[in-house]
Amino acid sequence: MTMATEIDMDADFITELTAKVPRRALAIFAHPDDAEFSCGGTLALLAKLGWNVDVLVTTSGNKGTKDPGVTPQFLAGEREEEQRRASAILGANEPVFLGFPDGYVAADNELRGLIVRHIRLTRPELVITWDGFRPGFNHRDHRYTGQATYDAIYPAADDHLYYPLDKEEELEPHRPVALLLSGPGEPNYHVDIEPVMRTKIRAILAHTSQMRGRTEREMLEMYRERAKQARESGLDGPVHRESFVKILLRR
Repeated sequence: MTMATEIDMDADFITELTAKVPRRALAIFAHPDDAEFSCGGTLALLAKLGWNVDVLVTTSGNKGTKDPGVTPQFLAGEREEEQRRASAILGANEPVFLGFPDGYVAADNELRGLIVRHIRLTRPELVITWDGFRPGFNHRDHRYTGQATYDAIYPAADDHLYYPLDKEEELEPHRPVALLLSGPGEPNYHVDIEPVMRTKIRAILAHTSQMRGRTEREMLEMYRERAKQARESGLDGPVHRESFVKILLRR
């Protein structure tokens, strides 16, 4: 395996990773639709570059409806299927669901261990997750999924003494090259997603139980209005972009 030993912090490091290392990315989020809204454009771009993209969802989204006749079991099945369709649109692999109840995710040793196992299994060079440390982040599932992922990546996933039962599956320690934290207060890395905006929107719209009949045209207009407001406020760089905190874990 070619190690990414010299990555320029000031360059487009995704391009560098594409050239230097096995192209594997893992998105770890709390609910069906989280990945599409937060980094769907980035995942679509990675897939277009030939990356192998995996999606891990810590819940099945079994809450969040006003319909009194819907059960959590029905909603979970519906939203898992929507996530499968969305992942396929982005060019990602079949998503994996950990099945924690929506609203009850905890950044504990159980969740960390499951994420460690998945990192060792898929061996990503790039991980994308929520910024679980952002002040005022208003959903505990988002916060705790991000925190557990951060703690799973280092030192746990890279140390064979953490979760040693993984050895029974012949899963070796692994440390990704880089981590992108989505939904940050102060981003330091931006991905221009203009070439894949329609792909991102179509993936979002695959979550039909949550999109309330919105159309692709309406979503495009919403994002164009946001871009217009961003330009008027003096935003530099790409207007259709996804923003992250970038953390390099190997050099």
